[in-house]
Amino acid sequence: MEPDLCNDDPSRVLLRQFMGAIAEYDKKMIVTKLRIARQRIRNTTGRCEGRKPFGTRDGEIATVARIRELHAEGENYTAIADTLNQEGHATRTGGKWHVATVSRILNRIEATSYLINGG
Repeated sequence: MEPDLCNDDPSRVLLRQFMGAIAEYDKKMIVTKLRIARQRIRNTTGRCEGRKPFGTRDGEIATVARIRELHAEGENYTAIADTLNQEGHATRTGGKWHVATVSRILNRIEATSYLINGG
């Protein structure tokens, strides 16, 4: 039979408090290590958590290439979104392309190439 740890015996109280302090310390060390690792990844790649950006999954690279091609031809965001909808390019959710989505993708591409090329 297991001993009763809820006993008010001073030795058992001391042991429970000691084990609780060790558990709290261990949790805080794990949280600190994770925070440092996330910050290191953010400093390296610019992002760490959340939904992966469009273009990182299979089948999305061709759509991103088409967006870049249309943008290089001088098309504005509205025209790009309309062209993508007409050509049947799929969004991640299967909906229609919107100006804000095209803008976000192009801004991310420009920011990434700026970071890679150093300005």
